[in-house]
Amino acid sequence: VGRRDGRFIMLAGITTTGRLSVSSGINAEYGGVHHIPLLARVHPQDRILYQTERYHYDNFGYNIPIHRNGDYVIILKFSEVYFRTSNQKVFDVRLNNQPVIVGLDIFSKVGFGTAHDEFVSFKIQDNSLLIGDYKLAFEGNLHLEFVKTPYDNPKVNAIVLYEGTIEEVPKLPPLQQEDDEVIQEEIIQEEPAKPDVMQDTPQQQPAQPKKVSRPKKANPYEDTSAQYWPILISIGIFLPTVILLYNRQKAG
Repeated sequence: VGRRDGRFIMLAGITTTGRLSVSSGINAEYGGVHHIPLLARVHPQDRILYQTERYHYDNFGYNIPIHRNGDYVIILKFSEVYFRTSNQKVFDVRLNNQPVIVGLDIFSKVGFGTAHDEFVSFKIQDNSLLIGDYKLAFEGNLHLEFVKTPYDNPKVNAIVLYEGTIEEVPKLPPLQQEDDEVIQEEIIQEEPAKPDVMQDTPQQQPAQPKKVSRPKKANPYEDTSAQYWPILISIGIFLPTVILLYNRQKAG
């Protein structure tokens, strides 16, 4: 929608025809001027779809002619290239006055400068427009409207009308940045493992005081009678000998 000629061939082979009137909304190329990379989720060939946009200070929309029955999907392409926090730009989307997206906050969905697609599937059956469980009268024109809320202005980067079911629609690759943030958060929250020093090094016992040899103290309650037997025996032998020698000397 942001391109002035309204014609572009996407990587998936989808070609914009330029049949939408670009008189509604204000053209802005802020993302392109500031070279928002958008490399994390979109191929360089499709990058321009998310770098240019149209917005308005009030509600704005487009009429899309559809002339045959079938299943359809509207792909709304967005990227937030100005605000860097949530709840700064929030808006709604209606299809033939039926709300199909309520409270869209692009930054809250994917962050800053990142491609984001919203899908609205519906069915045209004779003179009826079927959106989920709702059945509305249909006269050949689909009115897509972007609804202003108190949080800044509504916008859209590109609009794709796809004939088929939502399962067949080419989709953006997964948002890798989200996975990286979760892994990084887990790493930050995880406590670093402490090395098991005791596993390889034998546990050291506290130093024991050195033993010093000292004379053994006598136990006053210990039975020491056995220690005096050699002395008694010696006295028993010595005294008779002294008496015998004394008697011989006296007799002589």
